Amino acid sequence: MCQVPVRFILQSALSLAGTAMSMPRTIFHIDLDAFFVAVERVKDPSLIGKPVIVGGLAGRGVVSTASYEARKFGVHSAMPIGLARHLCPQAVYLPPDFDRYMAVSRQFRGIIDRYSPFVEQTSVDEAYVDMTGTERLHGPPTEAARQIKKQVRHEAKVTASIGIASNKLVAKVATNESKPDGLLLVPHGTEAEFLAPLPLRKLPGLGPKTEEALQSLGLKTLGELAQVPETALRLALGPHATSSLRARAAGVDSSPVVTDWEAKSISNEVTFERDVTDTRQLHSMLLGLSEKVGGRLRKSGQRARNVQIRVRYSDFSTITRQVTLPAHIDGDAAVYSHAKHLLETALRERNAPVRLIGVGVTDFSGGAETATLGATGAQLSLLETDGGRSESSECDSKISSTVDAIRERFGDGAVRRGTASKIRRFVAPFVRQ
Repeated sequence: MCQVPVRFILQSALSLAGTAMSMPRTIFHIDLDAFFVAVERVKDPSLIGKPVIVGGLAGRGVVSTASYEARKFGVHSAMPIGLARHLCPQAVYLPPDFDRYMAVSRQFRGIIDRYSPFVEQTSVDEAYVDMTGTERLHGPPTEAARQIKKQVRHEAKVTASIGIASNKLVAKVATNESKPDGLLLVPHGTEAEFLAPLPLRKLPGLGPKTEEALQSLGLKTLGELAQVPETALRLALGPHATSSLRARAAGVDSSPVVTDWEAKSISNEVTFERDVTDTRQLHSMLLGLSEKVGGRLRKSGQRARNVQIRVRYSDFSTITRQVTLPAHIDGDAAVYSHAKHLLETALRERNAPVRLIGVGVTDFSGGAETATLGATGAQLSLLETDGGRSESSECDSKISSTVDAIRERFGDGAVRRGTASKIRRFVAPFVRQ
């Protein structure tokens, strides 16, 4: 007899209930307050009440989290650590303890999983939860939120702020308005009224440059943005500005809570201690990042059809470039080959010192499904290696999997990556034909 998981039954029941009743959605946005600092204070209570800053403390390090006491001095996340020391020299500066943070994050996730199967965790300390139709299980939304906050405080020893609304956008703004350790419900139908008096910068995704352009039109609040003619927006922001910006300012957002039972993307990036201008150094780092992404991709049992890079320059301007491939891949050489081409194109467009570089893949397909495509030729796509020779993605996949096995057995240092052609020559004797 086939046994259906309880989680799947609950998921199906809630989905059917919401569809049958056509009820407004109930979305929780949950954010742990100054998370890294909060965890450090659990370890060392003497830090309570003091300005505390967690981040990279040397060279080009940045602030990961600042306590609310430090924020009063203008310190915020992603700020260069040198500037933070200038603004708040009296703060306690600590390096991050990611193992401890992840342990508490897992406790946090375990708590919210008790309330709904529809969870989109966007970071170690933040998540959206679709609570639509759960009233009979957990009571009214505000009561369920209070219980979550209570359990987070009791089990994880940190505090959480929760915004409740009919969509993700408004729920996130509600959370930000309730911090720290707050709870704010925006009733269905009052989204535009709630957002209207807020300044432009409160809208998620609206950056400083866009805010400056909107202010040039005389706009100061989200209510004013929601009413401005679209033609005026296009003149100020360019042809890519659409009515979606006005709609978001009015609290309209239909984006779903995307469950993370399957990863949507895999990426790795690195910030350099000093800005890099040497192309060879950038290629070397790109190869290492491609290897990490490829290894995680194969470990997940999936293949990807989209390769992306991210480049941040010395002036903090950031670009992304991507390419969609004719067939799914999972080999390191393939990821690197396409990432390298994207990087070279980007560097031709702007030859400037690089502060950060990243590689990512997305548009996944299951490994077994994609392997079947190999019989029809989709798996036999060719890529150019560094030596100029063409290599099938099937061979690339085998070589990369063999490198994984060698490192699994003998350690990460057992095989050091060189060019794709050198990798192929080294591991070829180990590959089963």
